Amino acid sequence: MPLIVYLLFSTLSSFWLPSAQATPELHYQVNPQAITKNVPRLGLNLGEWTAWGASQFPANVLKNPGFEGIIDRAIVIVKTADGRSFTDDTEWTKRPDGFWAGASYDVRSGAGAGVQGVIFDSKAKGKQGLPEFFVTGKTPGLKLGDVVSLTRINDQDLPSQWWFGKDLLPGQLSISTDKRPDSHGLRSLALKPEAGKPVEVLSYLDSIGDRAGKLLPVNGVWKLVFWLKQNVSGAKISVDFRRLNGSQPFFQETFQPTDKWQKIEREFTAQDTGAAAAVALSFRAEGSHGQILLDDVALGAIAKPNASTFRPELVSALKKLRPGYLRDWQGQLGDTFDNRTADPYARRATRYRPGAESTFSYGLQDFLQLAHDVDAQPWLVVPPTMGDDELQKLGRYLSGQIDTFHFKDLLVEFGNENWNPIFRPAGIPAYQAHGEAATRAFQQLLTGAKNHPALHTVVNGQYVNPWLSAKYLEGVGNAQALAVAPYFLFKLDDTDKVLDKLFEQDDFFRETLAATQAQGKDLLVYETNLHTTGGNAPATERDVATTSAAAGAALAKRLLTALNLGITKQCLYSLAQYDAFVESQGNQRGLAKLWGIVRDLGGTQRLRPTGLAMAMLNQVLPADVHPLKSLDANDKAITLTALRTPTGWALAAVSAKAEAQKITVQFPVQAQKQAWRAWRLDSPSPAADNEAQENVRIVEEGIQSENGSVSLALPAYAVMVALEGK
Repeated sequence: MPLIVYLLFSTLSSFWLPSAQATPELHYQVNPQAITKNVPRLGLNLGEWTAWGASQFPANVLKNPGFEGIIDRAIVIVKTADGRSFTDDTEWTKRPDGFWAGASYDVRSGAGAGVQGVIFDSKAKGKQGLPEFFVTGKTPGLKLGDVVSLTRINDQDLPSQWWFGKDLLPGQLSISTDKRPDSHGLRSLALKPEAGKPVEVLSYLDSIGDRAGKLLPVNGVWKLVFWLKQNVSGAKISVDFRRLNGSQPFFQETFQPTDKWQKIEREFTAQDTGAAAAVALSFRAEGSHGQILLDDVALGAIAKPNASTFRPELVSALKKLRPGYLRDWQGQLGDTFDNRTADPYARRATRYRPGAESTFSYGLQDFLQLAHDVDAQPWLVVPPTMGDDELQKLGRYLSGQIDTFHFKDLLVEFGNENWNPIFRPAGIPAYQAHGEAATRAFQQLLTGAKNHPALHTVVNGQYVNPWLSAKYLEGVGNAQALAVAPYFLFKLDDTDKVLDKLFEQDDFFRETLAATQAQGKDLLVYETNLHTTGGNAPATERDVATTSAAAGAALAKRLLTALNLGITKQCLYSLAQYDAFVESQGNQRGLAKLWGIVRDLGGTQRLRPTGLAMAMLNQVLPADVHPLKSLDANDKAITLTALRTPTGWALAAVSAKAEAQKITVQFPVQAQKQAWRAWRLDSPSPAADNEAQENVRIVEEGIQSENGSVSLALPAYAVMVALEGK
């Protein structure tokens, strides 16, 4: 899909310029020898599906639509072990006493790697005050630092991702194994009202409207599908779907179920009027007695035949951004292979951290189909909790999917940020144990895939710690690449000059790149973006740092810096997230508009300038990357990348200057006069954004080369790209 731009064939003086006079022209020359060849388009993290925010992804907007159970998985790093039990090495991963009773364990490193067994009991505080796990039989010779994966599947408790009415009596809401015909799930939800005590089951959507507006507008023709059965007569069920702003419901109807399963399908035309507020779907059972079974619910806008399982707004946004890679990171570290590939109505929620919060993920098959549909190569995060059999099954599955979809490259990454304490409950931070576990995991995966040539293995490291990153890679001989996350501008204070601060970027690339090259491996970027969650800057200044036109240019600088060093595969983070919490300031915890590069997938569907920058750079990729030589004194405020695309030469440029800067670039192949196309971010000022209205947009204009030289007038704090040809 072509990039959507505004065509302006005008003079360079139409660019936004500050009052300061432009600095002297700078001259550069392109080297005909490429640094890297066939560099793909920039990639993107699809991100986690949320029901409440901007990332409401699937066409069926309901999470856990089959009311299924939950999977808990965790990584234990052994601190102590004897013949009957072992302990974790950190206290904060503890669950309540007995939580892991009946769970399975799988040793992932050490002399006992591959040994499996059963946990018959667990303590939150055992030896040395650490979580302790008691096994059936004897422990398999565990030693300090060994890695053990735990798996617990709970199909008895009420489903997560749904809310229930208050003050219910025992037995009013329960699980039934009587499920609708041909269901791939295991259970349904049983509602048993009593006189004066109805039972209500709710799903809430789009609930941050007070600050973001309507992120999931309910307009046009929608469809609701669900299954009902009444085991005992005497009850009815009312269904209500509305925005909680006092407006009329989008849909409302009362049903009298029978003793046979019934599929209820209703289409309705919605008009989403009134103020932004949460959206609620309610099933309310009433009666003096009786029991109603509810199963497999679907709700969403009517889609075209053979449409994606994702909302069309999401697909449209991806086609504008044209990612070369699509990374599947959605917090799935507690998932299993069977669950990742399960029917949505049979899929369970998952959890890898202590506490009640869980994740319900879009499926692997749907993700791969989406990557194919938007012409992206898949990048998958594989949970370190997976066992040998699962990994071989995953390898066989992925091999088949590569051939089905004709993927040229499928990246498989071992876990997510194993170095990061945030992910410790399902991560392996010690590089020695990580090396053993990751090597074994990749062996099993590649065996299952029969070493498919398009399947490539990746480990992750810490961008700001090149030594540790090199150790992670060094320990995994069958890893083909190391990936890091070069986020920038972590802190912004009220004394900082925001626009200048955006372009003060560190560079830990070089040391890590040298280490990967010494091992004959590649260096990749799994995530990058602004990370402005620290400091005491007010929200208005922080928003300039994360959502402005200058933020788009600053992100482009980060990406071009990596390209110029020979780093080929980079993924931005992430498609859609309206905002995120910042570090606490006293008793207050504010929000920053991070990390989505689209403002929303709802009413506006506007790209933030960071997203516009990605779309612009993907106009000149894939390409070979060529070095440039400055013919004047080197100006570090200008970042340039020269590219040779299949259709001709191209240039990407970023200026970190507060004034306009003209540059002239001499390309190796000279021509008398050649038409070029140029794109830039057009905005009233570098601080403008697209949050409340479209102030920043991509503008295209025609320029001419002279004897192989191209001149651009870079506005202040700006990004531009140019491509040879009309």
